[in-house]
Amino acid sequence: MELDHYQFFQSLEPESFEKVRSDAKHVSLGVGTFLYYQGDINQGILFLNKGSVKVFLHSDEIGKGEITLYYITPGEQCLVNTLSTISQTPATASAIVDESIEGWLVPASTIRWLIDNSPAYRNFKLSFCAERLTQVMHLVEELRFKRMDQRLLNWLYVQGRDTIRTTHEQIALILGTSREVISRILKNLEKEGIVTVGRGWIKVCENPTCQ
Repeated sequence: MELDHYQFFQSLEPESFEKVRSDAKHVSLGVGTFLYYQGDINQGILFLNKGSVKVFLHSDEIGKGEITLYYITPGEQCLVNTLSTISQTPATASAIVDESIEGWLVPASTIRWLIDNSPAYRNFKLSFCAERLTQVMHLVEELRFKRMDQRLLNWLYVQGRDTIRTTHEQIALILGTSREVISRILKNLEKEGIVTVGRGWIKVCENPTCQ
Protein backbone atom coordinates (compact mmCIF):
# COMPACT_ATOMS: atom_id res chain seq x y z
CA MET A 1 0.00 0.00 0.00
CA GLU A 2 1.33 3.43 -0.93
CA LEU A 3 1.85 6.12 1.66
CA ASP A 4 -0.82 8.40 0.21
CA HIS A 5 -3.42 5.66 0.77
CA TYR A 6 -3.17 6.40 4.49
CA GLN A 7 -6.11 8.75 4.96
CA PHE A 8 -4.40 11.20 7.32
CA PHE A 9 -1.54 11.98 4.94
CA GLN A 10 -4.04 13.16 2.34
CA SER A 11 -4.85 16.10 4.63
CA LEU A 12 -1.25 17.29 4.96
CA GLU A 13 0.05 20.38 3.22
CA PRO A 14 1.91 19.44 -0.02
CA GLU A 15 5.32 20.34 1.42
CA SER A 16 4.65 18.35 4.58
CA PHE A 17 3.46 15.33 2.62
CA GLU A 18 6.58 15.34 0.46
CA LYS A 19 8.73 15.54 3.59
CA VAL A 20 7.00 12.48 5.03
CA ARG A 21 7.16 10.62 1.71
CA SER A 22 10.93 11.10 1.48
CA ASP A 23 11.67 10.12 5.10
CA ALA A 24 9.15 7.38 5.97
CA LYS A 25 10.24 3.73 5.91
CA HIS A 26 7.91 0.86 5.05
CA VAL A 27 7.63 -1.82 7.76
CA SER A 28 6.19 -5.34 7.68
CA LEU A 29 6.29 -7.44 10.87
CA GLY A 30 4.83 -10.75 12.00
CA VAL A 31 2.75 -11.75 15.01
CA GLY A 32 4.65 -11.68 18.30
CA THR A 33 7.21 -9.08 17.24
CA PHE A 34 7.82 -6.40 19.86
CA LEU A 35 7.76 -2.87 18.47
CA TYR A 36 9.17 -1.50 21.71
CA TYR A 37 9.52 -2.46 25.34
CA GLN A 38 8.52 -0.55 28.43
CA GLY A 39 11.49 1.76 29.11
CA ASP A 40 12.67 2.05 25.48
CA ILE A 41 13.00 5.46 23.85
CA ASN A 42 11.10 5.38 20.56
CA GLN A 43 12.83 6.74 17.47
CA GLY A 44 9.79 7.02 15.21
CA ILE A 45 6.00 6.88 15.04
CA LEU A 46 4.18 4.01 13.36
CA PHE A 47 1.37 4.74 10.90
CA LEU A 48 -0.45 1.43 10.53
CA ASN A 49 -2.03 0.29 7.27
CA LYS A 50 -2.73 -3.36 8.10
CA GLY A 51 -2.98 -5.59 11.18
CA SER A 52 -3.07 -4.66 14.85
CA VAL A 53 -0.73 -3.92 17.75
CA LYS A 54 -1.39 -4.54 21.45
CA VAL A 55 -0.11 -1.92 23.91
CA PHE A 56 0.17 -3.14 27.49
CA LEU A 57 1.65 -2.60 30.94
CA HIS A 58 3.46 -5.43 32.67
CA SER A 59 4.88 -5.99 36.14
CA ASP A 60 8.25 -7.45 37.09
CA GLU A 61 6.65 -9.04 40.12
CA ILE A 62 5.75 -12.71 39.72
CA GLY A 63 2.02 -13.27 39.36
CA LYS A 64 1.16 -9.63 38.73
CA GLY A 65 0.53 -10.22 35.02
CA GLU A 66 -0.25 -7.43 32.60
CA ILE A 67 -2.92 -4.88 31.71
CA THR A 68 -3.82 -4.27 28.09
CA LEU A 69 -4.26 -0.53 27.57
CA TYR A 70 -5.56 -0.61 24.00
CA TYR A 71 -5.09 -2.01 20.51
CA ILE A 72 -3.83 -0.05 17.51
CA THR A 73 -5.65 -0.78 14.26
CA PRO A 74 -5.24 0.73 10.75
CA GLY A 75 -5.64 4.50 10.76
CA GLU A 76 -5.02 4.77 14.52
CA GLN A 77 -2.01 5.96 16.50
CA CYS A 78 -0.32 4.89 19.72
CA LEU A 79 -0.22 7.44 22.54
CA VAL A 80 2.79 5.78 24.22
CA ASN A 81 4.70 5.64 20.92
CA THR A 82 3.86 9.27 20.15
CA LEU A 83 4.85 10.70 23.54
CA SER A 84 8.10 8.72 23.73
CA THR A 85 9.11 9.75 20.19
CA ILE A 86 8.29 13.44 20.55
CA SER A 87 9.75 13.89 24.03
CA GLN A 88 12.55 11.30 23.68
CA THR A 89 11.64 9.81 27.05
CA PRO A 90 11.22 6.11 28.00
CA ALA A 91 8.04 4.41 26.82
CA THR A 92 5.58 3.83 29.66
CA ALA A 93 4.29 0.54 28.19
CA SER A 94 5.23 -2.19 25.71
CA ALA A 95 3.81 -2.89 22.25
CA ILE A 96 3.62 -6.23 20.46
CA VAL A 97 2.24 -7.21 17.04
CA ASP A 98 -1.13 -8.90 17.62
CA GLU A 99 -1.95 -9.45 13.92
CA SER A 100 0.75 -9.19 11.23
CA ILE A 101 1.26 -5.55 10.35
CA GLU A 102 2.27 -3.33 7.46
CA GLY A 103 2.71 0.39 7.70
CA TRP A 104 5.09 3.31 7.71
CA LEU A 105 7.59 4.41 10.34
CA VAL A 106 8.17 8.16 10.37
CA PRO A 107 11.46 9.12 12.10
CA ALA A 108 11.52 11.31 15.20
CA SER A 109 13.36 14.09 13.33
CA THR A 110 10.58 14.21 10.72
CA ILE A 111 7.89 14.25 13.42
CA ARG A 112 9.59 17.24 15.07
CA TRP A 113 9.75 18.96 11.68
CA LEU A 114 6.02 18.38 11.20
CA ILE A 115 5.23 19.81 14.63
CA ASP A 116 7.16 22.96 13.75
CA ASN A 117 5.92 23.36 10.17
CA SER A 118 2.55 21.63 9.69
CA PRO A 119 -0.65 23.04 11.28
CA ALA A 120 -2.54 20.03 9.90
CA TYR A 121 -0.23 17.63 11.73
CA ARG A 122 -0.38 19.59 15.00
CA ASN A 123 -4.18 19.59 14.92
CA PHE A 124 -4.23 15.88 14.16
CA LYS A 125 -1.89 15.07 17.05
CA LEU A 126 -3.72 17.21 19.60
CA SER A 127 -7.05 15.63 18.69
CA PHE A 128 -5.61 12.13 18.74
CA CYS A 129 -3.81 12.55 22.09
CA ALA A 130 -6.94 13.90 23.76
CA GLU A 131 -9.08 11.03 22.46
CA ARG A 132 -6.61 8.27 23.38
CA LEU A 133 -5.87 9.72 26.82
CA THR A 134 -9.60 9.81 27.57
CA GLN A 135 -9.86 6.11 26.66
CA VAL A 136 -6.95 5.20 28.92
CA MET A 137 -8.35 7.20 31.84
CA HIS A 138 -11.69 5.44 31.46
CA LEU A 139 -9.89 2.09 31.55
CA VAL A 140 -8.01 3.08 34.72
CA GLU A 141 -11.30 4.13 36.35
CA GLU A 142 -13.00 0.86 35.43
CA LEU A 143 -10.11 -1.28 36.67
CA ARG A 144 -10.00 0.59 39.97
CA PHE A 145 -13.63 1.14 40.89
CA LYS A 146 -16.07 -1.13 39.01
CA ARG A 147 -17.21 -4.61 40.03
CA MET A 148 -15.71 -7.52 38.10
CA ASP A 149 -18.48 -8.13 35.56
CA GLN A 150 -18.58 -4.44 34.66
CA ARG A 151 -14.76 -4.28 34.57
CA LEU A 152 -14.66 -7.22 32.17
CA LEU A 153 -17.31 -5.78 29.88
CA ASN A 154 -15.68 -2.37 29.80
CA TRP A 155 -12.28 -3.93 29.11
CA LEU A 156 -13.78 -5.75 26.13
CA TYR A 157 -15.33 -2.55 24.78
CA VAL A 158 -12.16 -0.47 25.20
CA GLN A 159 -10.20 -2.87 22.96
CA GLY A 160 -11.88 -1.21 19.99
CA ARG A 161 -12.62 -4.41 18.05
CA ASP A 162 -15.70 -6.57 17.58
CA THR A 163 -13.70 -9.77 18.05
CA ILE A 164 -10.93 -9.97 20.65
CA ARG A 165 -8.56 -12.91 20.40
CA THR A 166 -7.61 -13.88 23.93
CA THR A 167 -8.20 -16.58 26.55
CA HIS A 168 -10.08 -16.61 29.83
CA GLU A 169 -6.78 -17.09 31.66
CA GLN A 170 -5.18 -14.09 29.96
CA ILE A 171 -8.14 -11.88 30.87
CA ALA A 172 -7.98 -13.14 34.46
CA LEU A 173 -4.33 -12.08 34.67
CA ILE A 174 -5.13 -8.67 33.22
CA LEU A 175 -8.05 -8.01 35.59
CA GLY A 176 -6.47 -9.59 38.66
CA THR A 177 -8.92 -12.45 39.24
CA SER A 178 -9.25 -16.18 38.52
CA ARG A 179 -10.00 -17.93 35.24
CA GLU A 180 -13.08 -19.52 36.81
CA VAL A 181 -14.54 -16.10 37.65
CA ILE A 182 -13.96 -14.84 34.10
CA SER A 183 -15.48 -17.99 32.58
CA ARG A 184 -18.58 -17.67 34.77
CA ILE A 185 -19.08 -14.00 33.92
CA LEU A 186 -18.62 -14.61 30.19
CA LYS A 187 -21.13 -17.43 30.30
CA ASN A 188 -23.68 -15.10 31.88
CA LEU A 189 -22.93 -12.35 29.34
CA GLU A 190 -23.37 -14.86 26.54
CA LYS A 191 -26.75 -15.93 27.89
CA GLU A 192 -27.79 -12.26 27.88
CA GLY A 193 -26.72 -11.93 24.23
CA ILE A 194 -24.00 -9.39 25.03
CA VAL A 195 -21.07 -11.50 23.82
CA THR A 196 -20.40 -14.67 21.87
CA VAL A 197 -17.57 -16.81 23.19
CA GLY A 198 -15.44 -19.25 21.20
CA ARG A 199 -12.14 -21.04 21.69
CA GLY A 200 -9.55 -18.27 21.95
CA TRP A 201 -11.90 -15.43 20.99
CA ILE A 202 -14.74 -13.27 22.27
CA LYS A 203 -17.11 -11.29 20.06
CA VAL A 204 -18.86 -8.22 21.45
CA CYS A 205 -22.38 -7.99 20.06
CA GLU A 206 -23.68 -4.81 18.47
CA ASN A 207 -27.30 -5.99 18.71
CA PRO A 208 -29.19 -7.50 21.67
CA THR A 209 -28.06 -10.92 20.45
CA CYS A 210 -25.33 -11.95 18.00
CA GLN A 211 -25.85 -15.69 17.99
